[in-house]
Amino acid sequence: MPNSIIKIYYLAIFIYRATGILVLVRIMEDITLLGKVFDVLANANKGHYVYITDLRTGLSKWSEECVKEFGLPPEYVSNAGEIWGEHVHPVDKARYEQSMQDIFNERTDSHDLVYRARNQYGEYVTVSCKGRVIYDDDGNRILFVGTMINHGIASDYDNVTNLYTKERLLETLADYREDKQRYNILFVGFYNFIDINNVYGYEFGNKVLKTFAEKLLEYIDDSEVFSAGGTKFAVVSTNLKLRELENIYNELVEYARSSIEVEGAHVGIMLGASCTEVTNFAVDEHTVFSNGIRGLDESMYEKHGELYAFSNSSMDKSHERLVIVNALRNSIIDNCDGFSIVFQPVVDAEKETLRGAEALVRWKKDPFGNVSPADFIAWLEDDPLFYDLGLWIARQAMKQWKEKVLPKRPELKLSINISYTQLERANFRKDILSLVRELDFPTKNLKLELTERCTILDKGFLRNEIIYLKSQGIDTFLDDFGTGFSALELILLLPVIAIKIDRTFVNGIEEDVRKQAVAEAIITCARNMGLHITVEGIEDEVSKDILRKYGPTSFQGFYYSRAITIDDYVKLPIF
Repeated sequence: MPNSIIKIYYLAIFIYRATGILVLVRIMEDITLLGKVFDVLANANKGHYVYITDLRTGLSKWSEECVKEFGLPPEYVSNAGEIWGEHVHPVDKARYEQSMQDIFNERTDSHDLVYRARNQYGEYVTVSCKGRVIYDDDGNRILFVGTMINHGIASDYDNVTNLYTKERLLETLADYREDKQRYNILFVGFYNFIDINNVYGYEFGNKVLKTFAEKLLEYIDDSEVFSAGGTKFAVVSTNLKLRELENIYNELVEYARSSIEVEGAHVGIMLGASCTEVTNFAVDEHTVFSNGIRGLDESMYEKHGELYAFSNSSMDKSHERLVIVNALRNSIIDNCDGFSIVFQPVVDAEKETLRGAEALVRWKKDPFGNVSPADFIAWLEDDPLFYDLGLWIARQAMKQWKEKVLPKRPELKLSINISYTQLERANFRKDILSLVRELDFPTKNLKLELTERCTILDKGFLRNEIIYLKSQGIDTFLDDFGTGFSALELILLLPVIAIKIDRTFVNGIEEDVRKQAVAEAIITCARNMGLHITVEGIEDEVSKDILRKYGPTSFQGFYYSRAITIDDYVKLPIF
């Protein structure tokens, strides 16, 4: 950097797009001051970078974190555009170069672009750049300054796909509703992804998701692209018509069928999709999302991937559900009024004696009556209040178990379900251990069952949480094993002590030799690895006898007992 004094009167930088903060700094005469201000802004938030170019000298500088992440020259450079251009994905390079030409040929004063760039590890991550030309008091273009967000690091982005998260999607839809902005939305999802995970493993599966996400980003000019959770995505546009979104989906179907290539392997993926035009601003974003996901499921599992169009009228029919959800939320706020805990016995598969029970939640409130937990858990799982409900369930279950069961049968174990939305909360460890200490509950009698969606969390994070809980004397199970994202690979990756085989492998097993073969293989494999195996959904003696010969540890199901109150539990004949 030349030692000459640079006279800069105003430097305006949009630092955080996610928060909308505008930082305005008046810099007078001193290059040292400029350097200090740059260092502060450049290191303000992980994954958010600052860059600055002097348009008169051509010298540029990136923030230190950007230099480290992408392997860039650390000092001021005179050919920053070319250096950075070498990192831009070949598919995106033309758009990037055109945007730069528009800036430096004075056709525009602003730069706003989302594209992919290669980091120091050779991986392409999605970045979004915003920049603006700064003028001095005489109207001369003196600086080009801006920010870059590394979507692979910034918290608003999914850590697998680098797309905006589902939470950001809901925020965007809420903004459109408040602004009464019409928009069209397309939901896209994979419905044979479990096969990819089973054959190639989770790391490969994540690369498939990332590759597909990069394809979606090709439509970013006319829309916004989001991760909608797991293997689901959403494309939202205020410009594209439904017919154009349908054309995009048809292109994606062809791409997913034959063109996805990861590590030299061509992977075929089957897609499903749903779409709608949102013009009814009385419908909230959660209704739009839930109807879109339901339509997506119908497309995948009933229409063989045919695009499902859900209407505003169908969303209106969700009003009753919204009323119930609101009542559920109010119940949680009101010390979980209307909620109760029941316990379903778990018995020894060989001796048919009690081994413990699984705690389950119920909700009953006028005028709604009994609402199935299969419904309200799904409705509430992504609600911030669900965490409070989860702690209430754990507290009530442990309290009742300690008071009524352990004095008579101190060996019996209590299982409590844990959702991914609970596990990923920073306070979860502290809160669950605080309950254990407060209630003086013996950890040897406590088991946490990780529900199927927990496996969408980062596997390293999940492994560390399980190890930590084990260090505190709390064992963990994998619930719903064999469904959704669950696969045999998980029991290699995660230090759980047991699995619970989902009831879908049990229903009709007496007539289906394929289910018998799968159940036997899972149980044999898990048993050889030293794991306990609980089979749920045992409803008759025939299925019980078939499964017993494969050597599971425990059974659970209506054949033995429905979920009952703690008072009824201690009155069981086999208690």
